[in-house]
Amino acid sequence: MKETIRFISGETLSSAVASLYAEACIGPHPGVEKKLTLILADESPGPGREALIIEIENLKIAAATGLPICQDTGTAVVFVELGNLVCILDSSIADAVNAGISLACSQSFLRPSQVYPPMGERHNTMDNTPAVLHLEHVLGSKVRISVLSKGAGSENVSRSEMLPPLAGSQGIIDLAESCVRAGASKACPPVIVGIGIGGNLETSGILAKKALLRDLGSKNKLPELQELESRITERLNATGIGPQGFGGKTTVMETRIIQSACHMASLPVTVCIECHAHRTVSCVL
Repeated sequence: MKETIRFISGETLSSAVASLYAEACIGPHPGVEKKLTLILADESPGPGREALIIEIENLKIAAATGLPICQDTGTAVVFVELGNLVCILDSSIADAVNAGISLACSQSFLRPSQVYPPMGERHNTMDNTPAVLHLEHVLGSKVRISVLSKGAGSENVSRSEMLPPLAGSQGIIDLAESCVRAGASKACPPVIVGIGIGGNLETSGILAKKALLRDLGSKNKLPELQELESRITERLNATGIGPQGFGGKTTVMETRIIQSACHMASLPVTVCIECHAHRTVSCVL
């Protein structure tokens, strides 16, 4: 049976985005509290262990009160996979997404953090818009929406670099370590590291962000990338930076990698750091 055109209102899309953004800011990704608890059980006494206890308690308080995990509710990064048989009736996708982010800010007491212009007199837009929207057209009659609340503390210590083509996996490991050593303590560790490899300058950044959307504890489908992720996580935890930068065994919870083809003369790599709360959530309409 052939599928037919499916019509969705802009309001439906906005409502979904609003719910996702509020959920991302208030409740961490499934499994985060359990993961932090396991890390706590293995952590030695000291300031890093105490920081983990506070992080876990903070997650519980946010869930109980319905208030944001962190005062920095971040830049709203929204990935939309739009089926080719879906028609948004009365709105552009960008307008619907921004309306949803604005609605979440007013209804869920989320701090607006976006300013314009970026230089000079920076005026707050007052509703955390515009969101950063990544739109992908796919086959089918469904819409998949993923929202990542990306705080400035972790975003500011992320890095993109055009490595020499023959830098290979060792060059990527070294870049990840350099990035983490330089700024992981500012990103509320233990962090999650998303790495985008290939494409070009902007593609590697999008891939790195997209890597952060992967379910906690899931494995890379490519064995060679799964092995590289493990090597990087082990190398980064050997830095001893630890929870909140106070020292300890775990600086990085997980490393995730997505790769794409690139020009023969390039090796674009982006290392994108995400805080321990891992504020991302998805749904399918």
